[in-house]
Amino acid sequence: MNKALLPTLLAAAWLAAAPAWADALLDEARTLIDAGRGAEAWPKLAPHEAQRKGEPEFDLLYGVAAFEAGENTRALFALERVLAMEPGNNRARAEIARVYLAIGDTDIARQEFRNVQRQGVPPAVSRSIEKYLEAVERLEEVTKPMLKAYVEGTLGVDDNVNTSMGGSSQAIPGLGGVVVQFGPGAAQTADTFASLGAGLRYRNPFEPGLAFVAGLSASQRSHANDREYNIATLDGSAGLVKTVGNDTWSLTAQANGMTLGGHSYRSALGATGQWQRNLNTREQVTGYLQYSDLRYGSFQGADQSIRDAHRWVAGAAYARAFENGLIAYAGGFLGVENEKHRDVPHLGHDLYGARLGAEKPVRENVTLFTNFAYEHRRHGGEWPLFLTRRKDNQYSLNFGANIVPAKNWLLIPQVSLTHNDSNVSLMEYRRNMASVTLRRDF
Repeated sequence: MNKALLPTLLAAAWLAAAPAWADALLDEARTLIDAGRGAEAWPKLAPHEAQRKGEPEFDLLYGVAAFEAGENTRALFALERVLAMEPGNNRARAEIARVYLAIGDTDIARQEFRNVQRQGVPPAVSRSIEKYLEAVERLEEVTKPMLKAYVEGTLGVDDNVNTSMGGSSQAIPGLGGVVVQFGPGAAQTADTFASLGAGLRYRNPFEPGLAFVAGLSASQRSHANDREYNIATLDGSAGLVKTVGNDTWSLTAQANGMTLGGHSYRSALGATGQWQRNLNTREQVTGYLQYSDLRYGSFQGADQSIRDAHRWVAGAAYARAFENGLIAYAGGFLGVENEKHRDVPHLGHDLYGARLGAEKPVRENVTLFTNFAYEHRRHGGEWPLFLTRRKDNQYSLNFGANIVPAKNWLLIPQVSLTHNDSNVSLMEYRRNMASVTLRRDF
């Protein structure tokens, strides 16, 4: 791993709590390292190595400066000299863990970081070590076979579980404006719900920069009253990820199944190709192309296969991380959903839209987030009985918080607001949901 990608939080935290060194050379080196300029201290210390090696204070600063200058082998030797003289020197042990992480030896790096944490170090140092342990996990994800899992549960309320119009009657243009009364099942229905979900994620690098990835997830959402709208999903994916420099390419096959009210409602088979480039340490761009073969089953006893379609979507996005911790992104997409069956052009549509989002840490374990999405859909052919081509503008707003109450636990309270504005009044609806999710990662 390129050490330039690793923050210098650990060195800064520990040096801030350390006493001043005894001589001018070490004092100057410490000042430079404390300011995040350890590479500048390296040429000042290097000429004195032969005379002063074996002095723990000199070797410690020499090791840190050598690491910052990219001299990992020299840093390793210097820090090992410190630990040989002072086995209980936690600062040296933490620094040597950084070196092992930089050269890719994640097992020793994790062991050394954990050894330091167990010694009761200052809180600022412990928090910095946690950042490095996260870096260990990220490095292992791309260099070693990795299997991860999660389980989660959600409780919530939904004011429109059947995504229905607000009223129980509509005037139908194709019937001369006659007002039709719909049954009670067509009216907007509110309900509470609970859901359970679980998933697996696997990654196996074949060689540097190339890995096989796969995932499997399942969920079940049950309503307190309207059980015909209970939803179960099963998703699977598998593909390859290739990294070349700052570019990452991926091609993934995907399969999805969904039941509604206990009956097979929809399945999808497809693939997604994606390109991602890190412009620098703070900016990233992404482009993708996705295809899905959509097949519909039944709902409330009625065959829905007439809705089968081929769906293509292409899009791009830009993300930026700011110095205050804010991460923001924006993206756009366009696509088409082509109906498979003849004589139903009104079921196919063209689409385009945009997504905006941001997240901001407000405490050490709390991050606020929000995202907004807009999608326009223009259908082909006249909508039956409404004598017009259907056009929809759908708006969605989601906001909430990611709260980490303990390691590997995540609590997510959130609110989702959706409005589908359509010129076919039967298809217009509003839907608001509030939920709390508790997730455990393994």
